[in-house]
Amino acid sequence: MFQVTPSPEKNRLYISLEGHLEPAERKQVAKAVVAAIAQLHHGFDIVHDMSGLHPTDAAGLKELVRVQAAAKVKGLRSVIRIVRIPLSRMQFERMAKETGWTFEKADARLDALGPAPAPAPPAEA
Repeated sequence: MFQVTPSPEKNRLYISLEGHLEPAERKQVAKAVVAAIAQLHHGFDIVHDMSGLHPTDAAGLKELVRVQAAAKVKGLRSVIRIVRIPLSRMQFERMAKETGWTFEKADARLDALGPAPAPAPPAEA
C-alpha cells in the first residue's frame, strides 16, 4: 500500500509506503512520485514514512534510484525518512540517518527550516 501527496503550499512531498510492494506496485509508486515532484518547485522537501515497509529486492532498489534521480534533477533540498523495520533501515541507512522521527516531528522540523526557496523566474529569451 502507498500514498503520495504533494503539498505545493509547503513545497513538500509526503510519501507513505507499507507492506511488501510487488513489482507492479513499485512502478506505480515511482510513477506517482515523479508526477508529484513535477507539481513542486526547486528546493522541495520529502517526508518519507516507510515505518511499515518490508525490505525490497534489487529490482525495488533500482526503482528507488530512478526516483532519487528525478528528485535530484528537480532540486531536492532534504528528505526525512521514518524507518522502523531493521532490514529496511539497513537498506536505507546509507541514504538517511535514522533519528526516531515521526511524521508530525518531520513536518515540524521542515517547517522550522523555513520556506523552501522560491523558484527562479524563467529566463528571458
